[in-house]
Amino acid sequence: MTVLDPFGGKNTEFVHVTHADGPLSARQVLVVPGAEVATVTLDLPDRLRGQTREDVARRQLRDRFGLDGDSAEMRPFHLRGGSDRFDRVLVADSDRIEAWRAQAGPQCRAVLPDYLALPVMDDAWTMCATPDGVAVRLGPDDGFGAGLDVALVLLDTALANGDTPRAVHMMGAPVPEVAAWATAHDIPVTEGNDVTKALAGGEVEMDLRRDPRRARDAVARRWMPWRYPVLLGTVAAGLWAASQYVIVQRIAAETAQINASTTALVQEHFVASGPVLDARVQVTRALNARRTGTTPKEAAPDPLDTLNRAALVLAAQGADTRAARYSANDGLNLVVGVSDFAAADRLAAALRDAGLGIDVVDTRADENSPGVRAEMRVTDVAEVSE
Repeated sequence: MTVLDPFGGKNTEFVHVTHADGPLSARQVLVVPGAEVATVTLDLPDRLRGQTREDVARRQLRDRFGLDGDSAEMRPFHLRGGSDRFDRVLVADSDRIEAWRAQAGPQCRAVLPDYLALPVMDDAWTMCATPDGVAVRLGPDDGFGAGLDVALVLLDTALANGDTPRAVHMMGAPVPEVAAWATAHDIPVTEGNDVTKALAGGEVEMDLRRDPRRARDAVARRWMPWRYPVLLGTVAAGLWAASQYVIVQRIAAETAQINASTTALVQEHFVASGPVLDARVQVTRALNARRTGTTPKEAAPDPLDTLNRAALVLAAQGADTRAARYSANDGLNLVVGVSDFAAADRLAAALRDAGLGIDVVDTRADENSPGVRAEMRVTDVAEVSE
């Protein structure tokens, strides 16, 4: 395999397309004629980004040059850090790009126009002779490849635009016409084949084989078979969620109706007056009263006597009486403090042994002092049974 002309055969990483006789390796770059890859400057709004900017660029190419997407391909001309904002594009024939892609092979590092294979030098234009004429790098984001006559015209145009380099650096074989042109414009000419700075600006990212639009289309085609299952799954999930919501609302409505009916029945048959705060406790108390043949008011013992009997047990158990309340409906309620939960159980058992009916309402750790706070309902079972 013959190596690239522009670098005088000094670097085997660059292979000109006219000298490539087989697929390239992963470390090699296929260099194609810059004359077949034009650099075009467009007028794109700054606010556009990404795919939208590419679409507008393609419309401008079609409107200004009559290029359509089937015969020509466009690549945004951007190096590192500028993928969303570009004003120049690379344009090449679609069939030529396909041919270069096939010639490069799957392992090739990149396919680049010859001017992008040249290094960028500070305030200097880099040039070299190629099998097709001359490759010229005018800066990080500008360059061209052309035949010698056309190249000289384009160089004059660049000077007319006010872009004057401090020097022209020639690589590879000398080009007398370019040297004469530089001398005529008082521009020094330097020579050298150092390619260590080549591709330092991220030029590999401009690989002509990479078509962002083709990549997006491939992703779309890959997901196309899944769009209907995903859509159906989304719809099914939405229907399931809606059905669950309806079921939850129905259960909540039925629960509210049952609670209302239960409260009405308790008030009608068991609680003659007052609100229904705890239907289970109030119904149990009413049924116990009916079993004894008395109403709660008729069977209620003397609360002071009941309190006295309970006080003897509380004192014997070492409990601390904190509150005592009595009402006709709820009877005698005691709030006591004991050392722990086991002591609360022992106290309840001792009160029952003393002939008192005990209903432990609440037992919890005391927040204000060490120990346990217990609330109990106390009834005088002995007197009720009499």
